[in-house]
Amino acid sequence: MKKLFLIIAILVATIGLHQANAQIPDDTDGRLYRLCKTWGYFKYFNQHKCDIKWDTLLNTTVNEVLLANNNAEFNTALMNMFNKVGNNSFQATSYPEPDTNINVDNTWIDDPVFSQQVRDYLDTFAIYIYPDTSTCLVKFNDYQTPGYYSYIDFRGDPLSMPIYYTNEAHRLTTMFYYWNVINYFFPYRNIMDQPWDSTLYQFIPMIREDASSIEFQITFLKLVTRINDTHGGLTKSTTLTNYFWGGNYLPRIYFTRVDTLCVVTKVENIPGVSPGDILTHLKGIPIREIEDSLVLYIPASTPSSIYRDMYYRMMQGGYNTTINFTLLDGNNNTYTADATRSLSLSQWIYWYPDTGLTSSYFITTCGYGYVNMWWLMPDEVAGMYNAFKDVPAIIFDIRYYPYVGLDELAPLFFPEPIISTIWHDPALMNPYYANQYYLPGWYYIGNDYYNLGIWSNPDPYSGNVYILVNQDTQSAAESMSQYFSYHPNATVFGTQTAGANGNVSILSLPGGISAYFTSLGWYYADGYQQQRNGVKIDTIVSPTIAGIRQGKDEILEATFDCMVGIDHVNEIVTNVSVYPNPVSDNSVHIAVTLENNMDIACSLYNLTGTVIQDKTLVGVQGFNDVQFNFPSVAPGIYLLKVEYGNEIVNTKIVVN
Repeated sequence: MKKLFLIIAILVATIGLHQANAQIPDDTDGRLYRLCKTWGYFKYFNQHKCDIKWDTLLNTTVNEVLLANNNAEFNTALMNMFNKVGNNSFQATSYPEPDTNINVDNTWIDDPVFSQQVRDYLDTFAIYIYPDTSTCLVKFNDYQTPGYYSYIDFRGDPLSMPIYYTNEAHRLTTMFYYWNVINYFFPYRNIMDQPWDSTLYQFIPMIREDASSIEFQITFLKLVTRINDTHGGLTKSTTLTNYFWGGNYLPRIYFTRVDTLCVVTKVENIPGVSPGDILTHLKGIPIREIEDSLVLYIPASTPSSIYRDMYYRMMQGGYNTTINFTLLDGNNNTYTADATRSLSLSQWIYWYPDTGLTSSYFITTCGYGYVNMWWLMPDEVAGMYNAFKDVPAIIFDIRYYPYVGLDELAPLFFPEPIISTIWHDPALMNPYYANQYYLPGWYYIGNDYYNLGIWSNPDPYSGNVYILVNQDTQSAAESMSQYFSYHPNATVFGTQTAGANGNVSILSLPGGISAYFTSLGWYYADGYQQQRNGVKIDTIVSPTIAGIRQGKDEILEATFDCMVGIDHVNEIVTNVSVYPNPVSDNSVHIAVTLENNMDIACSLYNLTGTVIQDKTLVGVQGFNDVQFNFPSVAPGIYLLKVEYGNEIVNTKIVVN
């Protein structure tokens, strides 16, 4: 083991060293950059790690580096830090190395700015790095503390010293602490838009210049955004919410990015505004300008999640305050509208996906099962499956976060457990697995075969499985979509998902701030990287402005192949004429020739199979042109059923 780590240390310390460090100057910012990297490396891999107050040591050294007038004084500060802890040495006990090194890169050690004494110290330090059994700083969560759900437990390594963000050294100490956590425990560090080292050097002068606590928090939010993780973010900072976002309330309006436009998708209590209208200005500011400015503050893995979160963040403000919109309607006319911020963010998040359905699952008009995974509760799973087990297809709408776990559904749809996922688990002591050891930046490779338990089902569901996804499909919803996509008859429909999967960890920072990030690497069984890409999609279906204006759910409709090409649902009906279609005044004419006097029963259904309106009209022998009115129906696509005698005719109509 000692020889192996020596070889690794020599290799990584010689490849590309001078090129990597040549861009970092020998000035105060450059010295702080080197201190940050050195302190984190020295802390996490030190054999004496459990005996040191690392935050106090860092803060002391930051102050010394800030006062350093030259390179010699900087190196003296580093040696002071080293000598307070002690170097690594040979250990008689060694443990097997983890499976793979993802985040440990020592190419910065042989930096010419370091004195020979510092380099010699770090070379010795690197040679004697071993996996160990430490849990004093960082460990896996044992879930013994109610309500604490961080995947990695950082509570043994807090910033426990008093921190005041008006103090330059305190701001740098906080930043360096966070930077190193991400550097060693974020499994996707190497797929950020910008190298994490470059971000460190870029943000040091910005953090130094912040004169107030709120300025620091805003800059820190920009730093968090640079990890390109939709799980990332800062929460529980009332100061940041009120100062930067303006408050925590929103109006009853929801926007979706369609092509490059910000489009109203749902709206209530804002007179004159309709779905499909295009937002051009917010508070008089062009939407493009808002997008360009806010993108720096939206932690996101994919473009779909950037705009998803940006479009509600930009509307936040105080309770009962007014916000002004400038929009473009369906006739290309510009108009303005004012809206009141009446919903708290937590209320709004439940308001916008609510489609008004009265059941979490039902049989559609075409005989398919439909399951809204946002609504389905665990005690409904058995009833849902019994209702759907013989239908030709089941639609799983996973466009929001599911309440039901895969462990309850998978045994009904798969004959036995499968491997849908390969993961990278941080190399930390794990209370649930033997033979996992501490070595930050390294990872163990596993899979999900045993994740859901063991079962044998000789008769799993064999029909088609249709999976609906979009920008709101995130984390557990992405896992569910991924697993179900391995069903032999599965098809995934929709648009790019949030691209943030893997268990979340929380880092508590002074001032009531919590920083979140994805801490488990999560991949498809074939190695496809879901982070930053989203789930695999078989049939890409993007909402259109025309579809939104007509009330269509175009992703759902894409699964309804039973709505076309099947005899009992026709676009062109030979013996019954329905006109006009599309409908403009919420009424249609039904032209039909009858052999005898008889009633004509008309029923209007939405695409989920709910009867919207029905009426029986009087028919006479010969030609009839009767009118069916449905004044309260919203724009959208509907199924019209016409029954007379023994005849039943179904056709789709579009209500404008």
